[in-house]
Amino acid sequence: MANARLTRHKVPVLPLLQAEPIVHGDQAVVWRWLTHYWQKLQLSAQELCLLALTQDRQEYGLWTGKRLNTMTLGCYCYIPAFPPRQRKTPGYEEHATHRHVIFIEPDMQPKSIEVTIAHELIHLADRVNGTPRRHHHHGYDAIAADEAAITGYGLEELRLLLHEESVRREQKRRERRPIRYLYECPSCGKTYPRTRRYSQSVSCGSCDKSYNPQHKLLLSQTMLYT
Repeated sequence: MANARLTRHKVPVLPLLQAEPIVHGDQAVVWRWLTHYWQKLQLSAQELCLLALTQDRQEYGLWTGKRLNTMTLGCYCYIPAFPPRQRKTPGYEEHATHRHVIFIEPDMQPKSIEVTIAHELIHLADRVNGTPRRHHHHGYDAIAADEAAITGYGLEELRLLLHEESVRREQKRRERRPIRYLYECPSCGKTYPRTRRYSQSVSCGSCDKSYNPQHKLLLSQTMLYT
């Protein structure tokens, strides 16, 4: 639902395959919307048993080998079948196959959890159908239109919901790591809020993609956060 940017972490350690999908989180809520939108998207039962869904960020990182961006509200990851020589990797049985892994942020409004599950299942359906898509602009692309169509909510309502959840997530992040420093470009005036001081000289990326001392960022003493 939000930015799903990931950082490579380590080798995936997937849970063992089971006869049913693995769901770690709010069983009642997640199962309700998972089964509802799985049926609406007409996904097969065969793919369902390959699904592992969690509402724990660390567990998602363990399963996928990737680390979630702190602002991410939901994320889908397709794990391809490992070649035979790697089938001894934890979580892969002798008859290894691909897996679907989903993360759903638990600290959201009920409607947000619903549409986020629908959103990630759209990504899963795209992968199963052989037509995976990337976001061009969250809330304003074809995936957002599909989300509106399948949930019955209007696009503007979904955009507002995404904005509200992103703001709430940012506020919680700032409570843990408040912004204390504000840097400014002497050339264009663009500001860069920071929780920590830069450890080395940094120049404005808008003025020059490469480091350029003419656009070196300066700490604005008059706008320093305390």
